[in-house]
Amino acid sequence: MELKILRLLRGYVRIRITGNSYDRFLNLCAFHKIMLWDLCPAGESYEANLSKEDFRKLREITRKSHVRIRITRRYGLPFFVYRNRKRKVYLAGIAAAVLFMFWLSSHIWLITIDGNVSRTDDVLFEYLNGIGITHGMLKKNVDCRALAADIRNYFTDFTWVAARLEGTRLVISVKEGIPKEEPEEEAGTESENAGGTENGEKEKNGSVESEIQEGPEKDEPADLAAAEAGTVVSIYVRKGLPQVEAGDQVEAGEILVSGALPVYDDSGSVRTYQYVSPDADIVIRSTMEYHDRIPFAVRRKVYTGETKRGILLRIGDIPFGIGSLDSPYRQFDFEREIRQAKLFENFYLPLYAELLTVKEYVYRDEILEKEQAEALANENFRQFLINLQQKGVQLFENDVKIEWYENFCAVSGTLDVGKEAVRRVTLHREPQEELHTDEHG
Repeated sequence: MELKILRLLRGYVRIRITGNSYDRFLNLCAFHKIMLWDLCPAGESYEANLSKEDFRKLREITRKSHVRIRITRRYGLPFFVYRNRKRKVYLAGIAAAVLFMFWLSSHIWLITIDGNVSRTDDVLFEYLNGIGITHGMLKKNVDCRALAADIRNYFTDFTWVAARLEGTRLVISVKEGIPKEEPEEEAGTESENAGGTENGEKEKNGSVESEIQEGPEKDEPADLAAAEAGTVVSIYVRKGLPQVEAGDQVEAGEILVSGALPVYDDSGSVRTYQYVSPDADIVIRSTMEYHDRIPFAVRRKVYTGETKRGILLRIGDIPFGIGSLDSPYRQFDFEREIRQAKLFENFYLPLYAELLTVKEYVYRDEILEKEQAEALANENFRQFLINLQQKGVQLFENDVKIEWYENFCAVSGTLDVGKEAVRRVTLHREPQEELHTDEHG
């Protein structure tokens, strides 16, 4: 598509080739790097397209190959302007449109964020707005390298950040460490809405201990300690002095990587210590509990099939058209789908269409069969494992079972998982004279 637009802007012609030496003509065009496209037979002749500039180079080639060339059609902006050279207002409008498109291409009209799991898009966009990165800003005002560094320094659980410009789009890609989770509710709490209920929420006990960033700042000298007890599955140290090996049992708080590197004198004695900020990938295997409860009596949301649709058009944040969405329904869900106009793959425009849908629903009280409750429990557990995988947690074994009671079924058990359960702790400095910190350790 972009190549076709470029050809139209520069202009090209459709020619008819007649004669007896077509192969010689094509070979000479290839030798002189003259590009022909859409070559096809036309009766006893051939037709092809070539650019306006290349057409001017054909005089000598046609003489040597003994063929005749005739233009059948002309395409593109140069020919259009020539044909309408007396319609000055029309041409001025086209020039204004071209300048407007150039102005649009110099701004950012779409910001996308990839790779974030624990941090929502709303949180990241709020931060971007705070530092002046917004839709509609000039592309030349965006320093992608500085922006990536700022995001990485502000969100300490991001291990890698990259920013790049693609057309009128700013793409931000991130990779997260394991996020710190809020404590979940006490196990055994019965969910009133389990099994496709009003809020669609299911309470589980089985949180993931995450990498803790408390204590010293990331670039300050420190030690890496175990956040929980377990077995070291693997350890790869880029900076610092390892204190454990793969297969070692560790307790919570035990030092795994030291930021104090001993410096020895000629006699082999420790003369002083060099302090660094440790950097390591450590996976610890530990046990996690899982609990879920599925009541047999549930209240389901059932859609009646009655819907109402509308559309909201806007340029930037300015709306200029809306469909009627006065809902006659007592209970309904509201859905919004936003589509942004674009010319090419990465040439987005500040023109949006919001497709609005209102769906009516009613509540129905149902009693789950045993097979239905079991299927729901399995689906909850599957989603729980998917969440673990997205957070970088490895699953080694699971011992989870379903127990049946009169009014509900309970799912409980333990999981053997591997995760980066480490935290930075304050480094104990020896009284010896220190050397300057080496960024390479």
